[in-house]
Amino acid sequence: MLALLFVLLIELLKLLKTIIVFYFFTFSMSLFSAGSPLIIEGVDGPVKDNIVAHLELNEGKVPLSILGFPRSNEYILRNVRAALKALGYYSPNLTLSGGHEQWNLTVDVGLPIRWASINLKLMGEGIGASLLEDELNEYSFHRGDKLNHGDYAALKTRLQSRILELGYFEANFETSELVVDPDKHEAHLNWSIVLGPRYQFGEIAIKGSELSSSFLKRFYNLSTTDFYDQADVIKAQQALNRSGYFSYVSIKRVPDTERKKVDVKIELQDREKYELKTSVGYGTDSGGRLGLSWRDRRVNDSGHNYIASLELSEISSGIDFQYRIPLMELGDEWINRFSYRLKNEDIARSKITSIESRWVDKLNDYWSFQWAATIAAEEISSNDVIESYLEYLVPSWQVDYYSLKDPFRVKNGWHWHSVIRLSDERISDPDLQFIQWEQKIKWIYSFNEDWRFLWRFQSGITDMELDKFINQMPTTYRFFAGGDTSVRGYEYQSLAPRDGDGNIIGGRYLLTQSAEIDWEFKDNWRWALFTDAGDAFNHKSDYELSRSVGMGIRWVTPVGAIRFDVARGLDDPKEWRWHITIGPDL
Repeated sequence: MLALLFVLLIELLKLLKTIIVFYFFTFSMSLFSAGSPLIIEGVDGPVKDNIVAHLELNEGKVPLSILGFPRSNEYILRNVRAALKALGYYSPNLTLSGGHEQWNLTVDVGLPIRWASINLKLMGEGIGASLLEDELNEYSFHRGDKLNHGDYAALKTRLQSRILELGYFEANFETSELVVDPDKHEAHLNWSIVLGPRYQFGEIAIKGSELSSSFLKRFYNLSTTDFYDQADVIKAQQALNRSGYFSYVSIKRVPDTERKKVDVKIELQDREKYELKTSVGYGTDSGGRLGLSWRDRRVNDSGHNYIASLELSEISSGIDFQYRIPLMELGDEWINRFSYRLKNEDIARSKITSIESRWVDKLNDYWSFQWAATIAAEEISSNDVIESYLEYLVPSWQVDYYSLKDPFRVKNGWHWHSVIRLSDERISDPDLQFIQWEQKIKWIYSFNEDWRFLWRFQSGITDMELDKFINQMPTTYRFFAGGDTSVRGYEYQSLAPRDGDGNIIGGRYLLTQSAEIDWEFKDNWRWALFTDAGDAFNHKSDYELSRSVGMGIRWVTPVGAIRFDVARGLDDPKEWRWHITIGPDL
């Protein structure tokens, strides 16, 4: 018995020795060789990239097997054929030479497989079926196109997703065939899809908010008489999230196969009713800023809200009270605002008390209009001597157009802003009769994923006699150029006409523009190179645009880019200035 145990122990030690030697050998090979180099010839671009991906090449080397051994010829050729087959090349000619020290692969892809027949049959009725047919016609293949299995799978996945998004929860592929004839280099597609019934919206249940159900309905357009469309549900969730009333929004969809309905359950959590906020900031135009604000998000269950704020800065300080009343249509609101401000600018020191009533009419995600009327009293003084006292009523009309829905992270798009203001001697004292038109255009174009071009243009025209403009025009409606958001490299509002004593008084006309190129060198970080030019002036034919050049860094955040710029004026005064701004690209 002891002898038998001794023999077994000897055999176990031999086996353990073999295992140790094997793994030591494998570990040594992995240390001295990360794989076999492979040189690929005869192909480039996407075809070569797909071969590299299938072989999992690392720095041009075929990786070792999981046990640490070099890959075989058959392994390399098998994966290369799979990579070519995925792109429609079923009959390649492959030549593999060399050894584990270095492989040489020559690829002749041969003739590609092309679509010979495409039969897509969609059985269903209604606008949903029409939408699916349109998408099939837009994204499907055409006879003569090369077969690409990735595109084929992507189209099928896209179609299946859209079928569910439109409420065809019982749809199925009655026929789903892809037939490839390598000898004839042909592919045949045969799809037959039975859509079945299209579900409608069922019960719309919403809970968790103190706001009234009638007010909440303005955020979604879901009706039990409408067919289900996931786009409507997503739009409702986005509207609720963006409203500012809620800290949590959840929407659950529950299909009911018996009723052919989709019940929608919306769960909300209101944000805190009151908010006290303090702020400390700095702007190169305004200098240091201190702020204090008090907000009531829910004055009543109809969504009325207000904010009272106090702001102190070197140039402008004051108090504001703004009361917002949401209207029936989403995005429409009536805004009433009271403001008292002390402005200490180069033109003069002024005290402005104003009451403004503004109606915002948002037509859709792109167009919005605003009608407003501002009643104000302005006291202008210099060296503690009151020089003028103005009381005026200025109606205005404003239009904004965004070419895209989200202006915060823009690849391509533009924004047009235009406003017309006017007053008359019958509604203002003294005789304040003018018409003013101001417009701004911002345009962004991306060359690729990293490089963008940004162009900004602003103009202003005031129809008013020059003498009356100089003596009677409120400072609020005079034009100035220079500063963070105007012509960088020049002091805030320093580019404008002056009086006989050299004091800046502002102009009847305005013209500024900016051209900028930025490069995303890291996620959410951009480097920019720009040039600005502009001026405010009183005569159409008598102006000289002041120019500047500069560079800066942008940090992209959810509330817009934080921009740090340094710019130098090319005209007097020729000096370097820092500029800091925050806001969306458009």
